[in-house]
Amino acid sequence: MGGVAFDLETCARPNIVALQPYRCARDDYKDDGSNTLLDANENSYGPSLSIDLSANHEVNGSTLRLAGLNRYPDPHQIELKQLLCDLRQVASSPATLRPDNIFVGVGSDEAIDGLIRCFCVPGIDKILVCPPTYGMYTVAAQVNDVEVVKVPLEIEGESPSFDIQPVKIKEELEGDPRIKLVYICSPGNPTGKLVDPGRLKELLEYNWNGVIVLDEAYIDFADHGKSLAHWVNDYPNLVVMQTLSKAFGMAGIRYVNPFPKSRQVLTILDWDSRSRLLE
Repeated sequence: MGGVAFDLETCARPNIVALQPYRCARDDYKDDGSNTLLDANENSYGPSLSIDLSANHEVNGSTLRLAGLNRYPDPHQIELKQLLCDLRQVASSPATLRPDNIFVGVGSDEAIDGLIRCFCVPGIDKILVCPPTYGMYTVAAQVNDVEVVKVPLEIEGESPSFDIQPVKIKEELEGDPRIKLVYICSPGNPTGKLVDPGRLKELLEYNWNGVIVLDEAYIDFADHGKSLAHWVNDYPNLVVMQTLSKAFGMAGIRYVNPFPKSRQVLTILDWDSRSRLLE
């Protein structure tokens, strides 16, 4: 399923599609932890600090364990991704999620920014948001010199629904092929409103060459089974973002897991993330 016009090869920036992802030796030679690795110019003997690395240390009131910090983290994160799949399978997803469905980022803002950088040419392409909504979509767009088109939530009348307006959104998409991303927050921030699945489906199946980004940062405050993360198995033009910062109370971890179906989308996102890990 998905919009019949969607084509990742033409939707993403041409230079990103043509990019050869960064590869390191550990992509080809797996290590069980027993070897001394020299490929990434790490210090094999541990951090260069004159303190007991086996002990925990207090830093500004927080406990910091330094052992192991001499190594770069696993760029593939397969074990972590499988744990996240297991969590979401139990919590809210009737369809199967797999590690290759997941990109792990440093908080939602990295994923928001990464998607804009992968799909929007600065000074040319645009994103669409539905205010009132999370402000970082607009901030990330402005940083990347990407124009923001606004289609407000349904707020008129005595009992406003605070839901998206697919008819008006489609009118904007029809009139401007430079809109590459539509950011939708569900539950809404600040409204707390879950997007109507039928309205979202109407956009996903619309004849438009772009990506719907469904931000589910607050989904764990909703009733069981309300997440639409499993829809990525049916819609290649859908990315769903989730986090542990809100309901799980672990904002200090700085983590987000977008669920795109397409391996190409994951490759595009992983290129940026892994290049930062190995800097």
